[in-house]
Amino acid sequence: MDVQKLTATRSSLPAAAQYARLGFIILNILFSICIALQVFLAGFALFVDSSQWGMHGNFAMYFAPIPVLLFILSFPARLPKGIKIKSLVLIGLILLIFATAVFSEEIGYAAAVHPVISLGLFLNALLMMREMAKV
Repeated sequence: MDVQKLTATRSSLPAAAQYARLGFIILNILFSICIALQVFLAGFALFVDSSQWGMHGNFAMYFAPIPVLLFILSFPARLPKGIKIKSLVLIGLILLIFATAVFSEEIGYAAAVHPVISLGLFLNALLMMREMAKV
């Protein structure tokens, strides 16, 4: 009796799934770079020029949709459940980081978790990259 693997290998995937995986990898790398750049912009506004806070806030609008695209691409890419869950975690963290920015006055000291969430975003993206290397 022939037993199939539960996860498909790269070579056995259809071309569409391979392209979806490539798109996933590219978007994940782009997202990681954007998070690092966003942290730089925050540091720049805090330590160099406080008039740059607007750039920090505006830049987030451009890369915030990437986790949604990652989650959508995870299906045609036939990625494991763990990666799909991590992409959902990214969506949740994006929502949480926006909430801490928008409602910072209302939530008081809890807004201080904002930069910690950015660490979670970056770490989660790196963990997905590591897991992608295994599939």
